[in-house]
Amino acid sequence: MRYETTATRKRGTSRQGAAALLAMLFLVLLATLSVAMYEMGALNLQGARNLSEAGRASQAAESGLRWMAWRFVKMSRPKTTIGNITPAVAAGLWAPIRTSLQSDFATMMTASERTLSGSGTTLTSNAIKLDGDGASFQLTISQHPLSVDDPLDERYVRVTSKGMFDGATRSVSMEFKIDKRSKFAVVGKVPIQLGRNTLVEGPVAMATPNKYPPILCLSDFRNLNNTLKTRIDSFESFLKANHTGYDNRISASNATEWTKATTAGYSDRNGDRFIDEYDLFLGYYDANGDAKITKAEFTNNATGKLYDENLFAAMDSLGGPMFSGDVTRAGYQDDVIDNSDAYAKINGSVVIATSADAWSSNLSSSGSVIQDMLQGPVIPPNTGEIPVKFGATSSDIFDLAPSNFDTSSFRTKTGPQNGTTARAGAVITNAVIATSDSNSGTVDERTPYGSTSYQATYRRPVYRNITFRNCRIPKGINALFDNCTFEGVTYVEMVTNITSGSTTTTSATDGKTWSQRMKSGSFNKSTVLTTTNSKGFDDGNNLRFNNCTLKGPIASDVPTAYTHFGNSWEFTGATLFNNLVDATATIVAPQTNIEMGSFTDPTLAPSTLVGVVVAGNIDIRGTSVVDGSIIVTGDGAGNTTLGWFGSADDATDASAPLPEGGFGRLSVRYNPNRALPDGINIAIDILPVTSTYTE
Repeated sequence: MRYETTATRKRGTSRQGAAALLAMLFLVLLATLSVAMYEMGALNLQGARNLSEAGRASQAAESGLRWMAWRFVKMSRPKTTIGNITPAVAAGLWAPIRTSLQSDFATMMTASERTLSGSGTTLTSNAIKLDGDGASFQLTISQHPLSVDDPLDERYVRVTSKGMFDGATRSVSMEFKIDKRSKFAVVGKVPIQLGRNTLVEGPVAMATPNKYPPILCLSDFRNLNNTLKTRIDSFESFLKANHTGYDNRISASNATEWTKATTAGYSDRNGDRFIDEYDLFLGYYDANGDAKITKAEFTNNATGKLYDENLFAAMDSLGGPMFSGDVTRAGYQDDVIDNSDAYAKINGSVVIATSADAWSSNLSSSGSVIQDMLQGPVIPPNTGEIPVKFGATSSDIFDLAPSNFDTSSFRTKTGPQNGTTARAGAVITNAVIATSDSNSGTVDERTPYGSTSYQATYRRPVYRNITFRNCRIPKGINALFDNCTFEGVTYVEMVTNITSGSTTTTSATDGKTWSQRMKSGSFNKSTVLTTTNSKGFDDGNNLRFNNCTLKGPIASDVPTAYTHFGNSWEFTGATLFNNLVDATATIVAPQTNIEMGSFTDPTLAPSTLVGVVVAGNIDIRGTSVVDGSIIVTGDGAGNTTLGWFGSADDATDASAPLPEGGFGRLSVRYNPNRALPDGINIAIDILPVTSTYTE
């Protein structure tokens, strides 16, 4: 028999209780873990939602900032004739800026979003919804200084955008600068022609629809040798058949076009992930395959000279310093052509008022296409930006009406208004020049001088070897200035009220008829015009400056209409512009025809035109640099010719023979660091300073 002791009973009871206790502990632990996991899951879900809401609020804030930057560009901004926007000028502009902003917001579709409230220098909007998910942003627009220790002045405006979504808020801000610039290297109202060895650094715009071709660009490389010409012509044919767009470049990001191009035998010689005619140029002259062209490689062994010295110099001089202290780029004028020079025919976007369809329709009868008119690479400033924009509106191009130009500030710096008139030997100061000041008789000349398609013939008084200091040229002089020096400011007077019958006109057709008015006899381009027989002679000013030096700006009155040869200036021979007086402008003559350079030798008259060049029309055939902008306000000329196109004034012949001395070179560079002169009544800009972005 087995006897159970008390100790035995206790041990058995203890084992059964332990199992139950462990089970209960595990149940409690599992329950605790389940609750913890539930809480953790709920917290993670809430955290994810919070992050999502914060991200959506951040996106809304970013959208608000970009939206306001777009409104600043598209809204009707106030105009001013003041060229240099100083802090004091900007302070005075805040009231009209505020009015423009409120007027712009008043056009919003949703009534609650139209309010832009505030006083003084701060405006605040109501919440502006983005879409149907409830995200919105609110804007605060404040002009500096924001406090007594604010380092920024009144030229700067801070935009703060607060994004909101389901209770989450995020804010971003950026400074915008009030400024005034032309924004284009070349802008005009007549077709623009860019010849060989003409390189443009900056945007180009033609503001008049239905004038064709609105822009014509010639290749810089086709005339170097026949083999390269054949390769470039084949490449252009390939582009017409296989490339979408008018930038004349195949991008590696377009796999379809890239494959077709490489299969056709074209390659990216300089490794910039684009194939264009520069690669063909590089492939022909780069003898050692190092993606560089030295002067030795570009030298014709038969002559010992460069194939085109002017082209080499133009390419090697691209991207030069734009202001005192500006860092000189690597490779600048180092006698080597390579990637550091960043060659482009137009290094900027092209903006055209006409549509692509309208231009194509105009070309259809000739059998040409738009690509025939636009040769050479067009490289927009920003990746993804459209190289050639058609159908441009007034908001894309500023108002070029001559009535928006006031030249009176230049006039007051000349003649008796500027100081005591003096005539001392060969120096004339603060004078209104008289015919009696001429010292070399008269000469009969056709105008334009040297052109096979001249428009009129003038009998000119001749002024030779005279220094004119802050002088004014009265209407009806029609002189030849030979080997003269012009110091300070020079101002040219004209009749401003151009009439058709007894009615004031703005028509260029009427302006030409006005120039041809005669006192006796009938007008003929070969008839010598004088004060005796011509009314146009008395009322206009057709001038030629030959072998002259202009050390300051030259400006004119602003007639109501472009008068073709009636108001026309020619700068020939070794005439040199060396502006030592006013960095804002070299020429301000909104209704005057300007002819620069030679019809026979484009290497003559090397000049640097500083600041803006404003003309009714301008042709530059010489070797020159424009460090600023060319603004063409007239609408009566056939075209604006920049570079060599032949010996005729109205030439558009792309196959004109090589002139003596080569094609010359012309570099036009938009320089945003140069202020505009006073008197140009265009809208201000309010542009982002991207380096000031903060979250």
